[in-house]
Amino acid sequence: MRSPVSSEPEDWSVDAARDMYHINRWGAGYFDINSVGNVVARPLPGKTTEVELTEVIQAAKKRNLYGPLLIRFQDILRHRVQSLCAAFDSAIERFNYGGTYRGVFPIKVNELREVVEEIMDAGSGHGFGLEVGSKAELCAALALQNQPNSLLICNGYKDVDFIQTALMGNRLGKQVILVIEKLDELDHIMRVAKKVDVRPQLGVRLRLLSRSTGKWADSGGEDAKFGLNTAQLMVVLKALKDEGWKDCLRLLHSHIGSQVPDILTVRKAVQEGARFYAKVRELGFPVEFLDVGGGLAVDYDGSRAAFESSANYSLREYTDDIVQTIGEVCNAESVPHPHIVSESGRAIAAHHSVLVVQVFAANTKAQLTRFKYG
Repeated sequence: MRSPVSSEPEDWSVDAARDMYHINRWGAGYFDINSVGNVVARPLPGKTTEVELTEVIQAAKKRNLYGPLLIRFQDILRHRVQSLCAAFDSAIERFNYGGTYRGVFPIKVNELREVVEEIMDAGSGHGFGLEVGSKAELCAALALQNQPNSLLICNGYKDVDFIQTALMGNRLGKQVILVIEKLDELDHIMRVAKKVDVRPQLGVRLRLLSRSTGKWADSGGEDAKFGLNTAQLMVVLKALKDEGWKDCLRLLHSHIGSQVPDILTVRKAVQEGARFYAKVRELGFPVEFLDVGGGLAVDYDGSRAAFESSANYSLREYTDDIVQTIGEVCNAESVPHPHIVSESGRAIAAHHSVLVVQVFAANTKAQLTRFKYG
């Protein structure tokens, strides 16, 4: 005779929930499920402090605050910056690398003053700087940047006002680097710099042949919108040499796209960028910084695979591959090791905020009945 059996699992547990939702993977140690089945945040991994999200939501309701709510954990920002810097510093020591790490945070990732200030404070001992792409961001960054050894990297469209503002930052003693992303930008920068009588600090964005995959794949490759190819780079180098500005070229920059899921892609792009750096140094340009751009991926789905929403590498693997690859190329070409710059905005900011929305409807599936024999 057959008797009906409920489809509801009788052995459901916190561990089963962790396994189903992969929170131990995508949570990166910052989020977990507690003993009563509620999501908790652990802003300081390795410590016992935890915040139950339901308690935060209930406290907000008592103040007549309802969803959608954005809950931000500033300590996670601090931990992400310090973890990134520590990973690079560790790799630099283990591989006997001759340069240092000088990260920058792209303001466009999160323009909240509290976020940017927290990141700058967390990275103050590591020369952590900012990256900007507009006049508004540049003005904000000049006001916030108070570390003399930190970089302020200027990408994006550059009109006369933008260039003048950046050069005034140089005059104030700040390390503001104007990155040439299109060939015609050089003429504008040279004209304005002569007018205000300031020698600019310059960078060049390289158009690498290496390409990533996913939504931002078009940021790399020979058809990329931004960056100079080899012929255009040589035009810039000749112009700087003729002007007596060889010492103004301080940085080479490349970026093959955000959220790069495959570590082999990272290594290939870094190797290509390092070879450009070595050749430019051999031509007599005292470039100090090699900016590997963004791309440090966040494992959103916890699969740890080379998919758009994941990454098949850890933070240590990322930093090790960058440091080791640049060092190997420079050693082979007998050129000094550059200081390494990265623009890892997503990896710094992604975990620090949680969006809470109200449930306004639910679908209920009909209960299925299973039968057992006996």
